[in-house]
Amino acid sequence: MAQVRRFAIGLVLGVGLVVALHLPALAQQANRLDVTIRNYTYVFKGGVLNPDQPVVIVIENVDKVTHGFMSPLLALQEVEVESRGVTTYGKGIKGVHIDPGTTVTIRFTPTKPGRFTFQCDIHPNMKGEVLLLSIGEV
Repeated sequence: MAQVRRFAIGLVLGVGLVVALHLPALAQQANRLDVTIRNYTYVFKGGVLNPDQPVVIVIENVDKVTHGFMSPLLALQEVEVESRGVTTYGKGIKGVHIDPGTTVTIRFTPTKPGRFTFQCDIHPNMKGEVLLLSIGEV
């Protein structure tokens, strides 16, 4: 009986440790926005974006033409852009072009709440908006 109790306690502690080690990863997933470009439209899938927390935007272009993703917000941030195994980083980028069949990952940390507007500079009718929400503690 004591052996079963030790096993159960060890199992609970082990599961607790695994959950604790994965909490940062779960928090980062909450600030991920997946964008698919399809039929000259931005299609969103993702969670809430919060100021002062790292944001990951993954953009996949499934159209047969190159599209852009540009925003005034990106010009104000330290940004990291990854595509085709190459990572570019710095401050003051206007946006990115995404070739057909390509995925681009953009990482940055927004500093204040507000509207995050963006558009395709190649096809100006393609526009989108994400709200950066600052949610107080309850």
